[in-house]
Amino acid sequence: MEDILHIPKGSLLYRGQILAAEVSESLRKPSVTPCADILHINYYVHGPKEPVREIIMKWLKKEARHILYERTAYFASLKGLKYGRIAIKDQSSRWGSCSSLSNINYNWRIIMAPDTVLDYLVIHELTHLIHMNHSADFWHEVESMDPCYIQHRQWLRDKGKLLFQLFPKAR
Repeated sequence: MEDILHIPKGSLLYRGQILAAEVSESLRKPSVTPCADILHINYYVHGPKEPVREIIMKWLKKEARHILYERTAYFASLKGLKYGRIAIKDQSSRWGSCSSLSNINYNWRIIMAPDTVLDYLVIHELTHLIHMNHSADFWHEVESMDPCYIQHRQWLRDKGKLLFQLFPKAR
């Protein structure tokens, strides 16, 4: 894993990797395309200029939605769990939650974390479908699906604040 505490200026964090941002004008509508260790960002040369930061945030949110839906379905199927709706939110400090109606909320910023940490979050929230608390039974169930959950949880504690600093909640 790269040292995300020292992200070079002009770079972006995506799925635990630091990608150099390459920004260019285009005749097409705004787009973001990862390729190897570079994130190609095109913005529309004509018409109103959408800030590059907004283009990136929209793309990250879309990626988060796609990956989180996919990973939630995958891990739920392993345990035969049924969940309600999934919502991708812009919370200011929470990573996720699971309601008593089995609805799961995720913070879109988790897409910047390594995949193993994202998977831990998914497993954590799905485990609330079995145990709506953080009892010893809850943590044993988490561990059965993610034997390294303690390291992944610690990653969020140690480095998660940085993800909020990179893209603070819109006011």
